[in-house]
Amino acid sequence: MLQSLKLRMKQLLFIFLLTISSLGFAQNTGMVVGKVVDYDMGDEPLIYANVSIKGTEIQSDSDVTGLFVLENLADGDYTIVCDFVGYESEEINIRVNSLEPTEVTIALRPTTISLGDLSSI
Repeated sequence: MLQSLKLRMKQLLFIFLLTISSLGFAQNTGMVVGKVVDYDMGDEPLIYANVSIKGTEIQSDSDVTGLFVLENLADGDYTIVCDFVGYESEEINIRVNSLEPTEVTIALRPTTISLGDLSSI
């Protein structure tokens, strides 16, 4: 009986140490959640706008409600770039904290074309 108790204690100790060591390797990463809207139309969502982190390969497209998510970001400062056909690109500086999601709203302005621009086409 004492032998089985010792074996059981070793198993529990092993499981405890395995759990503690795995927590040490867990990474805290942050995320950015936001919405892309038309500046002139108030809160009208822009569907499939491209949102990316400048200088990285991290990007996302907004969904049918204009919402997007950028995940697995280390804590720090970033520049978000948002592009959409027919609209001016927008860059926003943000700070990411792994303890809570960073929320942003990006309002894009439609591009304007003057008659002079059309004559050169």
